[in-house]
Amino acid sequence: MKITFAFAAAAAFAAVGLVSAPAALADPEGDFLTVIGKGGITWPSDKTQQVLDTGRAVCQDWENGASFEQEVADLTSVTDWSDYQAGYFVGAATGAFCPEYESKVS
Repeated sequence: MKITFAFAAAAAFAAVGLVSAPAALADPEGDFLTVIGKGGITWPSDKTQQVLDTGRAVCQDWENGASFEQEVADLTSVTDWSDYQAGYFVGAATGAFCPEYESKVS
């Protein structure tokens, strides 16, 4: 399990780097959706708002003291995503919506 989380953390760190580039500040929602799409995460078009809300919820979880492992476990318990995909999503959400918490995913 530790190795799986290590891969998820690596994915999260990569996603943070992709989203937190200076150009990302112009359209964090669009950039977030692009990054997670490139990471192999797909969703029905009518669920886009839910995906965005879930991404923003990561920031609220950070504020409430969640750990990276908790975030990954929470996402994998309600989706069919792998630990890697969940970690990637967490990293992308953090980079797009709350980069002040980037240390949580590195």
